[in-house]
Amino acid sequence: MSPSVSMADSWSCHYQELTRSVVILYPNEPSRLPCKVYYAKPKENVIPRTLWEAQNEENYCQRKAEAFVDKLESWGWQCALDNDS
Repeated sequence: MSPSVSMADSWSCHYQELTRSVVILYPNEPSRLPCKVYYAKPKENVIPRTLWEAQNEENYCQRKAEAFVDKLESWGWQCALDNDS
């Protein structure tokens, strides 16, 4: 792994033909701060949006991302964690 590669947790969500991605990026790994939560619509040619970011609060991005994935699932999306990090 090169030093420029950042650790991330990500989910892929599917509903009919649509796909959504929720990604937590940790640019200073192994530190969990700072962090950013991105939301993307990969098949729809839409630029990923930053939903949340944190500089000081541990686990903030994780909590926000998991709550957002839960919300997508409550709307009928099927979501799965992409990695085991």
